[in-house]
Amino acid sequence: MPDDALPWDRLFNAAALTPDPAKPVLIIGSGLAGCWTARTLAQAGVHVVVVEAGASPACGASSNPAGIVKPFVTRSPCLAMSFYLEAHAYLLQRLRDWHLDAACGFHGCGVVQLVENEYPPSAHYQCIDTDELQHALGMDAHGHAIAFTDSGWLNPLALCRALLQHELISLVCNKRVVCLKKAAAKYNAAHTVVTTGSALSAFEETQSLFITPARGQISRFKNRSGKVTLKQVVSGKHYVIPDGDTVLVGATFERGVDDDAVHACDDEANLRGLGATLNSLDVKPKALAAYAGVRATTPDRLPLVGPAPDIEQCKRAYHDLHHGRAIDNYPALPVHEGLSVLGGLGSRGIVTAPFAAHLLCDHLLGGGAINLWVPLINPARFTIRQLKKGID
Repeated sequence: MPDDALPWDRLFNAAALTPDPAKPVLIIGSGLAGCWTARTLAQAGVHVVVVEAGASPACGASSNPAGIVKPFVTRSPCLAMSFYLEAHAYLLQRLRDWHLDAACGFHGCGVVQLVENEYPPSAHYQCIDTDELQHALGMDAHGHAIAFTDSGWLNPLALCRALLQHELISLVCNKRVVCLKKAAAKYNAAHTVVTTGSALSAFEETQSLFITPARGQISRFKNRSGKVTLKQVVSGKHYVIPDGDTVLVGATFERGVDDDAVHACDDEANLRGLGATLNSLDVKPKALAAYAGVRATTPDRLPLVGPAPDIEQCKRAYHDLHHGRAIDNYPALPVHEGLSVLGGLGSRGIVTAPFAAHLLCDHLLGGGAINLWVPLINPARFTIRQLKKGID
């Protein structure tokens, strides 16, 4: 770990996991976070049991038929942007190396992100003007944009199912875990990883994690001419994904709402969003279908990845942080032994889930890849920030 790591960002490895069918890793939840974690461990030879409350994998926010593959970039380079760039590259590599691209219907058609003001030149995207934008999309469009030529879209539900296809992964459905300790004992788990999305904080050990549900709905519309001319994915305040003679438009965003029912008013909102994004794309106004899910969000939109912090112990250990006490006098982060979390992926989970799973699994296997990113993704970071402000 970095020599200058702050005490709460120091993660000490316990005994590294070893292949043992009698002591599998227990993963709670089978969305993108859980499936990527399971497959990453299985690829390393570790036996895994995935327990899902629903009747099949990816019953929650990961059940959408389409999601965008592109990195999140900022106008000025920062550590968060580096994280998203690494995550995007890692996803593309894993889709190729594990032969998942065909299984999840990855379309590398490119993504154009509409921006209100010009972005500075960068090696990570291409700045395009109106003429270039119209050529990229194959239709009339105006404004500033940045293009990601190695990006596109995929089917998250199909990806989850493909990830679980491994001889070392056992899937148990229709089992709702209420007590993590009892579940770990039942499956004789060497370690437990909670990946339950918006329900990440539903357990005694995780109830203080900063997770807020956010409902989102996407809608499918049919092109009037029967043939969609849109060549690439368009991302902006709304996104538009071309899929055959239809487009998928989204997404609505309702923070604090955990209702996953489909609402006609949201189809109308998405239709208005399509008009504001691409008014040259003529679709039939009645949605063919719609998909709603509840995302798990964090205050800074970055995920929670790592050992599950013992928040009550953290508050005792770091209670006087706001007094400016010497940093060296504080202990390393108190954690719940044998328990990790991966969640808070929000709307960027398609890109961040595989890299987050890689970092967590590498840590569980005795590696140090996570250390560079701990300040960004530490599950205890919001509690630490409150303590620094004197908020208990």
